[in-house]
Amino acid sequence: MKNNVLIAALLNGSMLMAGPAMAQSAGAFMANPSFQGQRPARCVSTLEMQRCAAADLRNADARMSARYQALSARLRPGAKQALLSEQRAWLKSRDRNCRAKGTGGSMASLNIAQCWVNVTQARVRTLEGRLSEGTNAGSLPASAFVGRWRGGEGTYMKITRQGTGFVVDNQWGLDEDMRGVFKADLRAEGLRFRRNGVTVTVRPSIGDKINRSALRGKMDCLMVSGDEGYCRY
Repeated sequence: MKNNVLIAALLNGSMLMAGPAMAQSAGAFMANPSFQGQRPARCVSTLEMQRCAAADLRNADARMSARYQALSARLRPGAKQALLSEQRAWLKSRDRNCRAKGTGGSMASLNIAQCWVNVTQARVRTLEGRLSEGTNAGSLPASAFVGRWRGGEGTYMKITRQGTGFVVDNQWGLDEDMRGVFKADLRAEGLRFRRNGVTVTVRPSIGDKINRSALRGKMDCLMVSGDEGYCRY
């Protein structure tokens, strides 16, 4: 549904908001003239709920942008570029994944709008976590890597801290010689280690950037290459 049709429906007092979020990006939803102004004192009617969601999303988006800029300012060029790529991919996935929640019915667009709010608030917490660890100018924070990650088809990566470095337990294929435990260190461009004579760099990503159907739609992942990656579980 086009925005002019939607706005006309709002002005006519329609309570069925079946189109605004589904037809827009999160950015367009926040900027929609119908949903501007202060957050309503109550969120009961459909229009009030849309306005509440738009106000909440603007607030969360502003907080996210501020924390992204603060984190980016601490990083060296390689890590800064990795963070930029990660953020751009996240913004695209926010629209795509939340619009998928609009499956029809009078609440579809509200479900999409609330999804935008929830995932943006989650992104704020992720960036705040990285900032609170005091990320230095040379690397991404340890929290971006430590944990258990699954790649599908029996592959996995388990990353733990060991002193000032890391230990990577990695099953990257089904062959017998495609599993090992490696010592790694954190660089500006990501977590780096030698695997069977080859230098491997692991960096934060999202599942949609990795050519693995099992990872599609997942937001908290690590990527080795376009064909190898793992998502947190």
